[in-house]
Amino acid sequence: MYQRRRNLVTRADGTVVNVARPRGQLFVCATGCCCGRTDDGFAPVPGDLYHHEWERRRLRNVVHLTSGGCLGPCALANVVLLLFDGQAQWFHSINDETLVLALYDHVDAMPDADRCLPPPPALAPLHFTASTWQPRPDGQPVDDYRRRRRQAPAAGAPDAAEVAALPANGSRDESSDAAAVARLLGHLDGPASLPRRNGELVFEEPWQGRVFGMAVALHEQGLFAWEEFRRELIARIAAIEAAGGPFDYYEAWLGAFERLLETRGLVGAGQLEETTFQFEFGERDD
Repeated sequence: MYQRRRNLVTRADGTVVNVARPRGQLFVCATGCCCGRTDDGFAPVPGDLYHHEWERRRLRNVVHLTSGGCLGPCALANVVLLLFDGQAQWFHSINDETLVLALYDHVDAMPDADRCLPPPPALAPLHFTASTWQPRPDGQPVDDYRRRRRQAPAAGAPDAAEVAALPANGSRDESSDAAAVARLLGHLDGPASLPRRNGELVFEEPWQGRVFGMAVALHEQGLFAWEEFRRELIARIAAIEAAGGPFDYYEAWLGAFERLLETRGLVGAGQLEETTFQFEFGERDD
């Protein structure tokens, strides 16, 4: 049985007190921005069970329990952080009683083994890295790149056709706007031709229609010439094809659009990177 340890500490008022030195600490995100928020579609946090098992297993002063606010990885939910012997193990989606009990079985086994143990099979799929000094459980590089998140438009947001049809003054003349868009698309031929099915534009995902509409709308506002965008798009498509990687037409469109905004001085590369980062890591509300 693990022997509890302590040390004497003199408080600021001069009182000498015994301070327990636990072997570890279990942090549970229970009141953060996503964890347990059932109104946002996340599973509840079984907070009572965490405390009950901690008491029942007599883990006080061995592995301390802290239930509180946000632990940081806000793109995930129902996150816990287990510290033991100076090592950190992060778990996400601890959504039900079975997983909480598996977590406590894992905690219980460590003092008896006298070391930090790897996660058991029940928890291994939920184990992730959330600190710069830790390797990833799957052995892959920590600093990998995830392609842009592709979100559906927010409720009430205009769709691609509505955005594309907006002239500079924000008013709507559907007949003239549709003709203007058709004229612009007529200049996109050869490798720059937009994907179509039965003569209609094809958007496989909502973000594609949105970035299409943005490019058309900003041109209509006079921020760049359509020929400039066409040349940028053709160059981007050629570069992707030369690299031999997977090709996504609207990824090329987006890259050409961002490049044109940057060279025109409308948006800086740093602004694009920072804004992408903020959305990717939950620092902005979608």
